[in-house]
Amino acid sequence: GKSKKVKTMKKILYTLLLLSLSLSYSQTKVTPDEHWSAYAISVQPQNEETVFNIIDEYFSEYKLDDIKVMLFSILFADDSMSEATHEIVFVGNSDSMSKFYSPMNFTTEWNLFSSKISNFIEKTIWSLNGTGLASTGPDPSEVVYPYERILNWGPERDIQKFRKAWVELNTKHERTDRSAVIFTITSSAEHKSGVVLRYPTYKAMLTSNAEYSRNNPSWQKDWQTYLKENGGGEITRNFTRILLKEW
Repeated sequence: GKSKKVKTMKKILYTLLLLSLSLSYSQTKVTPDEHWSAYAISVQPQNEETVFNIIDEYFSEYKLDDIKVMLFSILFADDSMSEATHEIVFVGNSDSMSKFYSPMNFTTEWNLFSSKISNFIEKTIWSLNGTGLASTGPDPSEVVYPYERILNWGPERDIQKFRKAWVELNTKHERTDRSAVIFTITSSAEHKSGVVLRYPTYKAMLTSNAEYSRNNPSWQKDWQTYLKENGGGEITRNFTRILLKEW
């Protein structure tokens, strides 16, 4: 309805305002020992600024050793994430993530942070974890590609075939118009693997694939080969997010 469209536009304008205020991004390039966890949350529009400030204040003061913390705003999503407004993502290695989730890490400061932020989060839509498989394209620590499209596949997709086909395609076509990370999902029966496609601008997200295909005739043939060899499976989730800030 009309009110939903107005709410969506307000959210987009708010996220763009936050984006302009965020000065530092690094995102991550996959290492052989990369692990991630993610939380999709629902925040009422009147509480979005408060939630951002609480997260910003805490992680600016209490840096996590060898862990990147990223806050995203959800721009578009399918029914499985219709209530999600934001996503918080943690990325680290097995040692740093183990330390982060150990009882020793639940300090007074952390407990106060958790208690404070829970007052402004309506609910957690889901929480997931997994591992990074491979990254392609420009190094995310050197360029900022804040617009991200995420696709998930179910258990019928062969993850190793997916990895092999994806790396072969993107090694042959070293695209600079986007970067990507493919990953596994450990804690879901429905969603088992996925890809994050990162773009420098919203326009690039809309047009760069068609432009690349038009300017590189061999892409279409190689893409068809990839589709035959990528491990199959149906897409189980599809959403778009924008990076607000990274700590």
